Amino acid sequence: MIAYDRKSLDAQQTAEYAERWRKKGLFSEETSQQIREQHQSGFYSPNVFVRIGLAVFGAVMLLACVGLVGLILSPDSSQSVAVLGVLFGLACLFVLEVQLIRNKRHFGSGLDDVLLYAGTTAIISGLLLLFDMPGGLATYIVVLPFLVAGSIRYLDRLMAAGAFVCALLMVLHIAKDVPRVAVYVLPLTGMVFSLLVYRFARTGGVRVGWRYWSSVLAVVELLALLAFYASGNYWVVQQAGHYYFGMDTPPAGGLFWAFTFIVPAYCIFRGIRAKDRLMLDAGIACMAAAVFTFRYYFNVLPLAWAAAIGGAVLFSISWFSIRYLRSHSHAYAYEPEEKDTLLQRVQEEIFDKTIVGQAAPTTNEKTSMEGGQFGGGGSGGDF
Repeated sequence: MIAYDRKSLDAQQTAEYAERWRKKGLFSEETSQQIREQHQSGFYSPNVFVRIGLAVFGAVMLLACVGLVGLILSPDSSQSVAVLGVLFGLACLFVLEVQLIRNKRHFGSGLDDVLLYAGTTAIISGLLLLFDMPGGLATYIVVLPFLVAGSIRYLDRLMAAGAFVCALLMVLHIAKDVPRVAVYVLPLTGMVFSLLVYRFARTGGVRVGWRYWSSVLAVVELLALLAFYASGNYWVVQQAGHYYFGMDTPPAGGLFWAFTFIVPAYCIFRGIRAKDRLMLDAGIACMAAAVFTFRYYFNVLPLAWAAAIGGAVLFSISWFSIRYLRSHSHAYAYEPEEKDTLLQRVQEEIFDKTIVGQAAPTTNEKTSMEGGQFGGGGSGGDF
C-alpha cells in the first residue's frame, strides 16, 4: 500500500522523536546522537530550500519533455491529446516508483513531489478530456479516487487536502439539488460530513498501525474543523443562499450568527483544555473569520481602527493567557520542560535501557514509548 519501505519510515520516526525529546530536555546530546546513528532511514530528504530548487528543476524538465513530445508527435485532435496525457502521466508515476523511490530512495525531495503531481494531473486531465466529462459530479467522481490513492500510497498531505475538498464538494453538489429543503440541507450536510471526517482522522491519528499517515491525517483533521465552521458561518451561508437560491437572507439567521461566534470560542477553550494544538489553531482562525464576518455586515468602526483595537485585544488576551499558563502547575506553556522531574529521569533511563544498543523498535515498543500515540496525527500536539 505504501510506496516507501516501512522499516525506513519507522527508523526515521524514531530518530525524529529522539531529537524532539532531546530539545525538551529528556535526553542528553550523546544519547540522542546514538539513537539517530542506530536508526538511519537512508532516505534522501533534503532541506526545504534544496527541495524547492529540485521541484523547480523537475517542473522545468517536465515542461521541456512535454514540449518536445508535442513537437514530434503533433497531436491533431482532442482524443490524441487525451491519450498522450494519460501515457505521460503513467510514465511520470513509473519513474517516480522505480527510479526515485525504489532505486534512489527519495522521500520529500521535491523531484518526487513534482512527478507525483504532474503524473496525477496528466492522467486525470486526459481521462476527463477523453470521455468528454461535462464537469460537476462526474468530475468529482473521477478525481477523488486518484487523490485518495496518492495520499495513501505516497503519504502526501497536499493530495489528502485535495481529496477532502473534492469529497466535500461532491457531497454539497448532491445536497444542493434536494427539492424544497436544499437551503436547510446544504449547511447541515457540510457540518455532518466535516464531523464524520474529523472523527475518522482523529481516531486514525492515534492508531499505532496508522502512524505513517499521521501528518496526512493531521491535515485532514484541521481542514475538517475549518469546513465545519465554514458550513455554519453566517457569511458563507448567506452567500451560498444568494448564489444558489436567490435568497438575500438565510432562514434562521440568528442561529447562524450564534454559530459564527460560539464555535470559535468553544474550539479555543477546548484546544487549551485538551492541549490540542490543531483545535486551538482552528479556533483562532475561526475567531478571526467571525470578526471579519461581523465587520462585513456591521460597519461600526473604520477598518484601521477596528484592526488596531482587535490587535490590542488579542495581544492582551495572549499576554494574560501566557501568564496564567506559566503560573499554574496544572497548565502548560510553549517552553520545553525542564529535565529535573522524577518522571523525566525515569523516562530517560527506560529509553537508554530498552532502545539504545538494540535493533529498530517494534510496534509494541513504539506503543509503550508514546503511550499508544506514536505519531498521533497532531491531535493534542506539543506546545
